Amino acid sequence: MSERDYLSQSSVQEFLTARKRSSTFIATGVMLCIFSPITLLLLISLTKLGTLTSSINFATGIGVIAILVLVAIATACFIAGNYWLKVNENYEYEDCNLSEELHKKILKESRDYENKHCIFKIIGIAFCILSAIPLMSGALFTDALSNSRLDDFMTGLSSITIFLVGIGVFFLVKTNIVHDSFNIILQIDDYTTEKKAGKKIIEKYASIYWMIIAFIYLAYSFLSNNWQQSWVIWPLAGVAYGIFEAILSLKKKKAISE
Repeated sequence: MSERDYLSQSSVQEFLTARKRSSTFIATGVMLCIFSPITLLLLISLTKLGTLTSSINFATGIGVIAILVLVAIATACFIAGNYWLKVNENYEYEDCNLSEELHKKILKESRDYENKHCIFKIIGIAFCILSAIPLMSGALFTDALSNSRLDDFMTGLSSITIFLVGIGVFFLVKTNIVHDSFNIILQIDDYTTEKKAGKKIIEKYASIYWMIIAFIYLAYSFLSNNWQQSWVIWPLAGVAYGIFEAILSLKKKKAISE
């Protein structure tokens, strides 16, 4: 292979730097989307428990406004993050031919990042596990509160659960984007030459998928006024997307083998 076929060090570093910037924007956007129903849940819970004297309609109105504001900020973060993802984005779908010297340099950077990646994963997973504590602690009040008041109290506790999940997901999303950047350039794990071939198709359908999910969430929440439970759509959508991506990957792999 001639030297001109290799990627330049400047273009590779530009790609890695842009992905690091993008990771912060995207992770923040995801976290804000998760945080969005917290204000609504807290206000509804405190109003029904009598801690706040405002009406339930007023509490719901303020909560919905908070949701829209956070989603708007999250959308801005996604747009900014997507802008940086566009820098040399073809590396994610095409072969990355590195000179031996550059390959060793990127491999060393990747190994140096492993410790930070491990710490961020531990923090993210720990917060997600700890998020179950607020809801589980609600069982301590089953004798002290009636069923209706217990439900209202649990609604408030669920906001703490969502907050902890949001923090955990922030660390996981951020570190995985950065970690994947090295894998893309080095063409390892989920970014081998064969797997890269199917990535572009999956990404095209992914954007459509999440726009549909966002529409379903907002439409159902506004029509049913069931903001207390409609947030469940997001974790379910995440699981469904994992299945969706796996099916597309298998189909693409089968097509390549044939």
